[in-house]
Amino acid sequence: METDYITENTLAASFLDLYPVSKGHTLIVPKRHVRQIWSLTEDERHAIFELVEKNKAILDQKYHPDGYNIAINSGAAAGQSVFHCHVHLIPRYWNEEPRRKPVPGQFLVPPERPQFKGMD
Repeated sequence: METDYITENTLAASFLDLYPVSKGHTLIVPKRHVRQIWSLTEDERHAIFELVEKNKAILDQKYHPDGYNIAINSGAAAGQSVFHCHVHLIPRYWNEEPRRKPVPGQFLVPPERPQFKGMD
């Protein structure tokens, strides 16, 4: 599957989520295959969060969200279903559909998203 990058640097890249929670939902990933955030180098962590900031600026200009969720699920027990480290940058809007509004302490996944089995 090919995808167009929104932003990239030498160690990381970003693209739109195929199953977005909201308009502009973006994923930021390391270019090196790493299963969990704990295995990233310091340079990779810096590169990823540099792109989080760049993408936020792009999303602010394009969609004018009211807030953001930044999420990292690390391990199957934490809800990780794709075992390549990734950061979700999710714009949030006051006028979102009720089923997709943020709930304190809970990360919502769209119900239509497929579940990935046996990838851990």
